[in-house]
Amino acid sequence: MNKKAFTLVELIISIFLLGIIVVFLYKATGTLQKSNKIFYQNEKRLEVGEDILNMLYKDIFQSNELNISGKNSVLLKLKTKNSLFDISMPYVSWFVSKDEDTLLRFESIYPFSKINNQNSYYYHISVVAKGCEKFQIYQSKKKKYILIYIKLKNKEPLIYEFYKPFPVKKAKKKIKIELRTPHQNDKNLQQKHNPHNQEITIN
Repeated sequence: MNKKAFTLVELIISIFLLGIIVVFLYKATGTLQKSNKIFYQNEKRLEVGEDILNMLYKDIFQSNELNISGKNSVLLKLKTKNSLFDISMPYVSWFVSKDEDTLLRFESIYPFSKINNQNSYYYHISVVAKGCEKFQIYQSKKKKYILIYIKLKNKEPLIYEFYKPFPVKKAKKKIKIELRTPHQNDKNLQQKHNPHNQEITIN
């Protein structure tokens, strides 16, 4: 039998082609790893965003009154049934701290305005996210819809709107009482019923 052997040229060409295939596979593997990394990061960001919105949604939805103050980043104060620390109807506040623009959640049995060093044991502060550039809560005029807007650094804004009616406080009607001075007609009427100006006593 005649055995065919590879020549040196054929061997060199085979090694060259194999090298090209290896480089191509290496680049494809690197691109796939980068894609997986980006996908994982985006998925993680979405999970973090969903956790933030879910926590804030529960706080607002289970409350009966909102107190919103501030402009670029608001201070949100409410009393809610939602608690992370097994507190019955806790006072909860959301705000952005100047320290690294940190979004914080405050929970306590005391209102946010009454916290001091003596009762610091009774409040809990949770770090929600760092690098919070904007934190806004918008409420419709009729207090039926809530819009949440949170912008974290180098991330897409978190926006969520939901229906949550709050009781509208009715303005108290002012009753106007007019005190009139005796008029000529009143004097004539008095003379008609009591011509002698006798003193009338009611028992």
